[in-house]
Amino acid sequence: MSPSKFDSTASFGNGDASVSCSKPENGFVDSLLFLHSEKAVEELLQQTPVDGMDEHLIEFSEALRTVAKALRRAAEGKASAQAEAAEWKRRYELERTRNIQMERKGNNICEMLQSWWTRTSLDNAIEMIRIMFPCLVFWEVWKEQKKRVSEARIAERISAEQNGGIDCRTIKNSDNQLMLQNESDEHREKGCMKHGICSHEVLRDRESDSNSNVDCNKMMRKASFKLSWWCKGENGDQHKHDIVSFEKGNITTAERSSKQISLKWESDPQTVLILTKPNSVSVRILCAQMVRWLKEKKKINIYVEPRVRVELLTESTNFNYVQTWKDDREILLLHTKVDLVITLGGDGTVLWAASMFKGPVPPIVPFSLGSLGFMTPFHSEHFKECLDSILRGPISITLRHRLLCRVVRDAAKNECETEEPILVLNEVTIDRGISSYLTNLECYCDNSFVTCVQGDGLILSTTSGSTAYSLAAGGSMVHPQVPGILFTPICPHSLSFRPLILPEHVTVRIVVPFNSRSPAWASFDGKDRKQLAAGDALLCSMAPWPVPTACQVDSTNDFLRSIHEGLHWNLRKTQSFDGPQEL
Repeated sequence: MSPSKFDSTASFGNGDASVSCSKPENGFVDSLLFLHSEKAVEELLQQTPVDGMDEHLIEFSEALRTVAKALRRAAEGKASAQAEAAEWKRRYELERTRNIQMERKGNNICEMLQSWWTRTSLDNAIEMIRIMFPCLVFWEVWKEQKKRVSEARIAERISAEQNGGIDCRTIKNSDNQLMLQNESDEHREKGCMKHGICSHEVLRDRESDSNSNVDCNKMMRKASFKLSWWCKGENGDQHKHDIVSFEKGNITTAERSSKQISLKWESDPQTVLILTKPNSVSVRILCAQMVRWLKEKKKINIYVEPRVRVELLTESTNFNYVQTWKDDREILLLHTKVDLVITLGGDGTVLWAASMFKGPVPPIVPFSLGSLGFMTPFHSEHFKECLDSILRGPISITLRHRLLCRVVRDAAKNECETEEPILVLNEVTIDRGISSYLTNLECYCDNSFVTCVQGDGLILSTTSGSTAYSLAAGGSMVHPQVPGILFTPICPHSLSFRPLILPEHVTVRIVVPFNSRSPAWASFDGKDRKQLAAGDALLCSMAPWPVPTACQVDSTNDFLRSIHEGLHWNLRKTQSFDGPQEL
């Protein structure tokens, strides 16, 4: 047998396999042809050697075996690449179909509204005329009445001038007082708009208590305050945003918004809400002492939880002046009555206080009666001095950002059809629950694909929660004044999956894909667990209502002290100085 017997269409064995050297149109060799080539090489190698086979033929057979292995690996790589490409194409088509459906639904709604408005435009015009006509009549009557009053006042002034100067001065003083009052109201409104954040609300106290001396019809003004930003002793009435200069084609940041926030009372606080850690004797004793001191020394109205009020009344009937609420509807109105919130417990009590307010949150003064205390800088032994200083003001505060979380089910027509939103101060966790399978989550940031999480789960944390679950999962510790969203995986099955910190203005969407082996579970600040089935999504964005907490010194000092004392951060013995030294 000589090498000349091998040609481009040579057949081996019994003719059941052939190798073709013609190049396919797509540039790749067909995988089935690869398998036939390998089989043909094996049959060739198993044939009985012919007398006089030289070493060149042996080397050629070894080369054929190597080529067969390379062909097999190429076929496997091609099959894997085709499978992966098919999967990504399926995901793209699914997302594209979903976007097209949402766009069609939006166009249908617009067409329905347009047709409805065309049909009922005449009816709407008649209804508007029917509503506006009484208003116009009432306006004319009011103007006429005001004109008569002013004419009567002028007539009285003229007659008073004719009769003597005493009545005239009295009328002038009353008019001047009215004008000054109007000017002060206008100045206060303009001042709030000019200098930053102010609080002015007049409320009616509707609480009734048979044993209380508080009048139900008494008008109560909620304490007003102003926030200012200062740094190194320099006060400023306005928040200093980043100022960018473009002079001569150079981009320069002139000033940054890194100043400490200070709260100054414009009127004395009148109402305080006290929240306590349950099932603690020491906390119960401290609460009774604090309530008695605030009422007797500071003359402040006090709200407590229904459970705490029962405990206080059990101890003494003299606590009948303490107020509480009856249902959830009154809890939603607490921010309109309460000037200050005091928590007696640990970080969990601060989380509970923040969860009670679904909108704006009054300033919180947290006293440390828990374990670690990353958010509780005040000590209970000196509560009188602390509260006296805080009630006088000004005080440094930390604005702790919260996440607004919404669950969108697969059956929803669009992302506006969500369940009741949930506010979290620490983190929202998406995990596998009791399932033994890996969690499979698709993550998007403002509709841009981020990654696919395969592991135990994912943590979306605030910077205040960076020292909680996110820290245990390998995330970084971040100053609470830094606005951002921490993206931390839980035990990812990947060596290259590192945590991220996303900017505050983005919206993070976590979707459970349809090919997931099991549903996922979401928990919000460690409670309110919700199941996420295939197709469900979780939307997270920065909430517009931060949680203001009082600082003992300032936000940076309190943060560094908490990680030093609570975590013993970078605690190490100092290297001995009497060892070897460089000359």
